Amino acid sequence: MTDFDWNEAVRPPATTEEARFELAAVCRLIARESMAPIGAARVAARDPARAGIYLVNPGGLLLDEVNASGLIAVDKDGVQIEGGKAEPDSGALALTLAALEAKPDAAAAVQAATTAGSVVAGLRDGLLPVTQTSFMFHDAIGTHDWDPMATIGVVRERVASELGEGHALLIRGRGLLVAGSTLAQTWKLLFFLDKCCRSQIAAMAAANAAKKPLTIPAKTVIDHAVMQSRAFVNHPRFVADWPSFLDQIDREDPSYRA
Repeated sequence: MTDFDWNEAVRPPATTEEARFELAAVCRLIARESMAPIGAARVAARDPARAGIYLVNPGGLLLDEVNASGLIAVDKDGVQIEGGKAEPDSGALALTLAALEAKPDAAAAVQAATTAGSVVAGLRDGLLPVTQTSFMFHDAIGTHDWDPMATIGVVRERVASELGEGHALLIRGRGLLVAGSTLAQTWKLLFFLDKCCRSQIAAMAAANAAKKPLTIPAKTVIDHAVMQSRAFVNHPRFVADWPSFLDQIDREDPSYRA
């Protein structure tokens, strides 16, 4: 078992070193779960030692190649602190940094073009309350219409408005965006949101094959389940398995720590 105490998973990283280690771990976990196609994810975390500075995975590098020392420090506009060059970006980094600018209490954010997330983001009704895990996002997930022509200021304004008090957005044309108060919570939110999307697609396909309508729980059931699920997201038990995730990738390939 790693020496990372699971109780520490409920707080943001206290040092730049911790932020680099945990951010690299999230990148490897996304790659391990095959969530994002090649290059289709940007992960960012606040640098605890420098206000207004964010650590991000470099563009052009596969997520399963990311390590702690290879992360890049950028400002809110995605400009590298060392060298002053703008980090190559097709929108994912802008959205990720916009989420962190919008939520000062967030330690990290991820924008990932997962296959299931991209499909559900494109549905008129978005994410439906059809599974247990979907209740943690029900009526608390916004939708963002990605506009590649929008200025960064407009992107920030829209993301802030659409996130509100929630943790996640469906990005039409781009997939999923989540922001968490810790790296552990950020990873679990992405993991569960993608799982919700995959389950919904499977349920919709089964309903269509059977030529039956998709079953949605009664409102009283949804309301009760939502209350329970929201409490769970903010409970330490939500991230109690974070050390186990770290142990798994340590056994598979500990190079992310370098």
